[in-house]
Amino acid sequence: MRSLSCFATIVTGISLAFASMLPQWASAETATPLLKPHDRLAIVGGTFVERMQSSGQLEGQLQSRRPDWKLTVRNLGWSGDDVHGYARKRFDSPHQGYSRLLADIEVAKPTVVLLAYGFAEASDGDQAIGRFTDGLQRLIHDIKQSNRRVILMTPFPLPGYKTENYQASIAQTRKIVQTVGNKTDSAVVSITWQPNQDETTSDGLVPNDRGYARLANELADALVGGQPQQVEEQLSQQIVRKNELFFHQYRPQNETYLLLFRKHEQGNNAVEIGEFPPLIEAADKKIWAAAAR
Repeated sequence: MRSLSCFATIVTGISLAFASMLPQWASAETATPLLKPHDRLAIVGGTFVERMQSSGQLEGQLQSRRPDWKLTVRNLGWSGDDVHGYARKRFDSPHQGYSRLLADIEVAKPTVVLLAYGFAEASDGDQAIGRFTDGLQRLIHDIKQSNRRVILMTPFPLPGYKTENYQASIAQTRKIVQTVGNKTDSAVVSITWQPNQDETTSDGLVPNDRGYARLANELADALVGGQPQQVEEQLSQQIVRKNELFFHQYRPQNETYLLLFRKHEQGNNAVEIGEFPPLIEAADKKIWAAAAR
């Protein structure tokens, strides 16, 4: 009996030690979800986030797992974007690009912001990685000035990138995200997804629908917990339609004519941008109704 008791003690100790090494959100059934009922989530990042607009999988998982939470999700992805907002600068200086990034977040009116950066930095070389820590810390600081919560998502390697030392660079940016998360008291979702051959686009640079679906489950485990759900096609289509409406609100076509240096020609049409919010809010309600079925 004594030997059995010792064995049980050893097994228990090993189990506890192993559990202590797992991230807080590892168990969707026991961990506290990072989102709360009625949260407004803005997802911010580069190409990975922008392409997510055409997939209803992530929001579909969030809404289906927690239909009573009535979450609001806004996609603020911008191809090639980094924490400095360089890709958003239009005809302006890089400084103005960062101002545009903060302004885009304001348009979404989030209670919590999910930052998915580190992809572009890893592919842009040592100099970009060297600026990543300070840039990420500045962005988190500026977001939190408005009493918004911040969640960081670690970048992950994609097979299409041929940049020299790419794997090592991704490992560096992942480590930076985790370190900055600890330093700024921001939650970190450490992505473990490794794409199969059929889970990326043909160029291997971003996930395809199948890849986004598997990623959606991993992210949803951390964000809302609960059990994985089958995202119905109708719900997915409604989410994609809502994403399109929001895209046209915060990134309208012909901004040069509507808002910038040629607005004297067609600036009167900018009034139509203000007509999008009611349409988007109506789309949110349809999403909530579909998720509750």
